[in-house]
Amino acid sequence: MFNNINFVLEKMGLSAQKRALHIQFSNPNLAAHVFLQRIDGTHTINDGLNLQLICLSTRNNIALKSFIGCRVAVDMVNDRSELHRISGIVTKAELGSSDGALTIYRLSVEDPTALWKYRRNSRVFMNMSALQAVEVIFNEWRERSPLFASSLTLDKSGLTKDYDIRPFIMQNNERDIDLIQRLLASEGVTTLIDETQLKVSYFNEQIQPQKLRLIDDNTQYKSLERRIIRFHRSSAVEQQDTITALTGLRSLQPTSVHIQRWQADILDIEEGAGNVLSKYQQSENYDNASLGLEQVWQFSPAWTQDLNGEEGVTPSGNNQVERFNQNLSDYYALQTKQFIAISTVRDAQVGYYFELNQHPNLDLKDVADRQFLIISKTFYHQNNLPKDLSHKFEMLLKQSQWQLTHITANNSEQRQANQLLLQRRNIAVVPEYNPLKHRPTTYPMRARVVGPSEEEIYVNERGQIKVNFLFTRHEDHQHDGGAGANDNDTDSAWVDVLTPWAGEGYGVRFLPRVGEIVMISFSDGDIDRPFVVGRIHEGYRYPTKFDDQGKLPDTKKLSGIKTKEYKSDGFNQLRFDDTTNQISTQLHSSHATSQLNLGNLSHPKETETSEGRGEGFELRTDQWGAVRAGKGLLLSTYTQDQAKGDHLDATPAKKQLEGSQNKSKALNDIAKNQKTDEIESVEQLKIFAQQLQQEIAKFNQAVLLLSSQDGIALSTPENIHLSADAQINQIAGDSINFSTQKNWIVHAKNKISLFSVMNGINIIAAQGKFNIHAQTNALDIFAKLGITISSTENRVEINSSKEVQITGKSSRITLNGAGILCETDRMFEVKSGQQKFEGGVHVHSTKISLPMPKTLYSNRIDYSWNDDIGNKKEIFVLDQNKNLIKFETNKLNEKKAISSLRFYTLHEAEFIALGFDSSNVSFMQKRLDGKNKDELLEEALFESSDNDVYTEEDF
Repeated sequence: MFNNINFVLEKMGLSAQKRALHIQFSNPNLAAHVFLQRIDGTHTINDGLNLQLICLSTRNNIALKSFIGCRVAVDMVNDRSELHRISGIVTKAELGSSDGALTIYRLSVEDPTALWKYRRNSRVFMNMSALQAVEVIFNEWRERSPLFASSLTLDKSGLTKDYDIRPFIMQNNERDIDLIQRLLASEGVTTLIDETQLKVSYFNEQIQPQKLRLIDDNTQYKSLERRIIRFHRSSAVEQQDTITALTGLRSLQPTSVHIQRWQADILDIEEGAGNVLSKYQQSENYDNASLGLEQVWQFSPAWTQDLNGEEGVTPSGNNQVERFNQNLSDYYALQTKQFIAISTVRDAQVGYYFELNQHPNLDLKDVADRQFLIISKTFYHQNNLPKDLSHKFEMLLKQSQWQLTHITANNSEQRQANQLLLQRRNIAVVPEYNPLKHRPTTYPMRARVVGPSEEEIYVNERGQIKVNFLFTRHEDHQHDGGAGANDNDTDSAWVDVLTPWAGEGYGVRFLPRVGEIVMISFSDGDIDRPFVVGRIHEGYRYPTKFDDQGKLPDTKKLSGIKTKEYKSDGFNQLRFDDTTNQISTQLHSSHATSQLNLGNLSHPKETETSEGRGEGFELRTDQWGAVRAGKGLLLSTYTQDQAKGDHLDATPAKKQLEGSQNKSKALNDIAKNQKTDEIESVEQLKIFAQQLQQEIAKFNQAVLLLSSQDGIALSTPENIHLSADAQINQIAGDSINFSTQKNWIVHAKNKISLFSVMNGINIIAAQGKFNIHAQTNALDIFAKLGITISSTENRVEINSSKEVQITGKSSRITLNGAGILCETDRMFEVKSGQQKFEGGVHVHSTKISLPMPKTLYSNRIDYSWNDDIGNKKEIFVLDQNKNLIKFETNKLNEKKAISSLRFYTLHEAEFIALGFDSSNVSFMQKRLDGKNKDELLEEALFESSDNDVYTEEDF
C-alpha cells in the first residue's frame, strides 16, 4: 500500500481535492505510482507543445518504457477553481535521484505531431494542393498508428481560401514534420495545437484527442473564455489571475519585398507587383523607402501544367508571386512589433485572444489596440506539497541536476507563472517561410523514364517526359491509385529534359526513351522542380556500340551518336573515328546500309583498329540514291589543296569550255566559208561558260558540270540515255570516236550535216548494203577532183524514171523516154571490136518506191509573265489525255519579258497549257502557216506555295 504515492500523500493531508495539479495517464498502472509535482512547458503557434513533467514516486523501479507513448493529461486548477487541461504524449522518460523513500522522474511530453519527427520518407504527390497532400499524410498516420489516431484530429474549419493544385510535390529523405511544415508555410497556413476540451469537470475525465487546427486568417482565432484579462501589479493578496508586467518589443525588419521567378510560358522573369513596400512604419527617423531594407528573392521557377489542362493543375501566374510576396511581408510585419507579458493567468491558451484592461497606457487606445493574440506561452506550475516533502523534492531535483524554468525574479516564491508572447489581433499571423532554410537539400538522383505500355517514346509538345522515381513504394501511393509507383505515365508530372541547344523550333533533341535511366537535378534547388540532366550507362545497359560491334575500352577512339529504331532493331549513327591513321567520320542508317563515309575509311571496328577501305569519301546505299542541287551542281576531280579554294571553283572547266568554244568557232568559220552548215550551238557554249563566275565561284544558272583532269567514263552493262530539249554538244580537242557492236542509228528531224576540213570523210560498209536515199528531194554529190563509182564484182546501175544526163564539159548524153541523145561540139568517136545495130527494144526502168514522210504539226506559244521575274517559272503542255507533251522552265530577268515555246504534235490537236508561280499568265498561239486550224485551249491554274512546289490533280 505504501507503494501508492497517492495513499501516502493523502495520509499527509494532501488529498486530490487540495492539489493544484493533477495528472492522468492512458496507462492506468501509472496513476497510482506517480504524483506530478511540477510542470514546465512551452506552447507556440506553428511550433506545437513541449512539456517537462517532474514527478514523485515511492517506487524507484518503474520501467521507463512504460511511460513512452503513453498519453497524458495535466489538469491545472485556475483562479476560478476550474480545471484547465493540457495534454500530450510522453516521448522521453528519465529516472532521477532517490533518497530511498522517494524517487523523482522527468517526463518529456509533446503534442502528437512530434511523432512526425520520427518518420522519414521519399514519395511523390501528383495534381493536388499542398493542403491535400498534408491531409493525405495525416490520414495515413491515423490509419497506420493507433497512438496517433487516438491522440490527434485535423480541424480545417479555420481555412477560408482556395489553394492551387500543384502538378508535383516530392518528399525525398525528408521527415514528415519537415514536409508538412514546408508545405503549409509555403501557403501561409498557420498550425495550432489545441485541446478538444480546455476545461474538464473532473481530473480523471477521459483524455480526448488534441486538435491540429489549420488557420489562414486572423478572424478564425477564438477568444479566451474569460475574454478580458486585467493588468495588475503582482500582489500577494490578489485573488484573480492577472498580467503583472507588459513590455513592448520592436525590432528592425525588411521594409520591402520583391519576388522574381522564371516563367517558362513567357520565357521571362515574372515579378507580380514588383517591389512591395511595407505599410507599417518602423522608424520615426526614417520612412520605409529611405531605409531601403529590401528583400529580393529569386524564387523557384513556375510550374508547368499539362498542355491540354486534363490534369486539373492550377495555371501558374503572377497571383502566386504576389501571394508569396504578401506572406513574406506579413511575416516581417509580424516580427516588427510584439509584446511580452508576465502573467499568472493559468488558462491563457495559445492561439486565443483577449482584451487587456486597466493598463495605464493601453486604456487610452482603441479596443483593437487592446486586443492581443497569444502567440507563444512559456510557463511553469508547481503542486502544493507539504513543506518537508517540498524540501526533499528540491534536494532530489538538485542532485539530479535538472534545470527549472525561471520566468520572474521571485520564481522560487511563486508556484506558477507564465510569459506570453503577444501580438495585436489585427496583425496577420503567418508562419516563417524561407525557401533556402525550409526546403530540403537536393542532390542528383536516378529515375526511370515511363510512359503508357504501348509507347517506347512518350513526350508532350514541349519535349517533356515522365519518370518514375526509384525510391517510391506502392504502400505510400495507394491514396491515388498507386500514382507515383505504377511504373507508367501516372508516376510524375511532365519533366523538362536538359538539352545543349534549345532555340525557337531549332536546337538539339535527344528524347529519353521509356525504360531508360536518367539523372535528375532540381531547378534552383527546389525539390518540386525536377528536370533531366543526362543519362548513365549502367548494368546491362552497355555504352554505345557503333555498328553493333566492339566494346570499350577496345573502341575508346570512337565517339559520336547512335540511335535506335522505334520498336525495332535498326539504328542511325554519326560516328567519329579518331584512330591514328584511320581518322574518319560516318553518317549511317542501317536501312539499306545507307552511308556517307569521310576520311581514311576503314571497316567497322571490333578491336582497336580494323582493315582499311580507302581514302576520301563514299556515299552509298543498297537502295535508290538521288543528288539534287537547285542552283547548280559541280562534280570535279580537280584538287583543292587543304580546301582553300571556293566552293564552286570551276576555273579549269571554264577555261576548257572557253577553249573548246574557240576551237569550235574556228571550225564554224571554215564551214561557213565552205558554204556548209554551221554549228548552231557555238554561241550557246560561250553562254554556258559565262554561267560559271570565276570571281565569286558560283553558277548563274542551275547547271550540272562534270569536270575531270584525267578523263570521264560512263559504263553500264545496260543502256545509257542522253536527252536534252535543246542541243547536245560534243567538242573534242582530239578525236570523237564511236564504236558499237551492233547498230549505229542516227535520226534527225531536220537534217544531218557532216563537215571535214582536212582529211576527208570515209563511210564504209564492210558487209551488207550501203544505202543512200533522198526520199523527197534531190541527191547532190560534188567533188573538186574525180568521182569514182565502181563495183568490183558486179555491175553499176544508174536508173531514173524520167531522165539520165551525163555531161562532160561541152558534151552530153541524155537518156529518157524519147531515146538516147548524144550531143557535142567536138568529135564523136566510137571504138569497138564489133558493131551491131538491131531493131528497137523497149526498156523498163526500175521503179523504186520510197516512203512518204509524215510531217509533224508545229505549234508555238508566245507568253509573258505579268510580274517581276525573279523566281523560277514553269510551263506545262498537256494533251487531252493529260499526257505531258512539253515542259519548260524559264528564269527571265525583265518584267513582261516575252518568250516562246515551240512543240510538235503528230497531227492537229487541242492541248492544255499550264503556267505556275505567277499572279497572271498570258498565252497566245502563233500559227506558223495559214493551214493550221487548231484552237488553243487556254487554261492557267495558279497556285501559291512558299517552297515553289505545286500539286495538280490532273498530272
